[in-house]
Amino acid sequence: MAEGLLRLKLPSRLQDEVEVQSAGTLDIEGMPAAEYSRRVVREMGGDISNHRSQGLSHDMVANADLILAMATEHVDYLRRRYPAYRENVFLLKQFANGEPLDDPDIEDPIGSSLAVYRECGEIIANEIDRILPAIVHLVQERRREPL
Repeated sequence: MAEGLLRLKLPSRLQDEVEVQSAGTLDIEGMPAAEYSRRVVREMGGDISNHRSQGLSHDMVANADLILAMATEHVDYLRRRYPAYRENVFLLKQFANGEPLDDPDIEDPIGSSLAVYRECGEIIANEIDRILPAIVHLVQERRREPL
């Protein structure tokens, strides 16, 4: 859902500059998004019907300016496995947030009801709305870097 919602909410002027990818820490390849994920994103105006799962690769991490994870365990795994890129890895809820959070994780709704998927989708959408200014700023900073 996060990839589809970020693509949906990303300002059109940045669509060609920002590559958004979703990848898992498990090597599950080629699976479509869950039916309820597709439905929730569709209800919000997006489309992830063509999404297929992929495992996270070293190249993906090395080429990423920003990696947003849903759960602390994923951040810990990524920082341990790819220590050279640890500065690029954040929890979605903690990115661009100066305050410590009591509950920084977004629970995976897999196997849950449509209502739980909708709640998860709303949380993700709200977090994306919150961090979009920081992403825009990051893109602007990248533009200023010498080639």
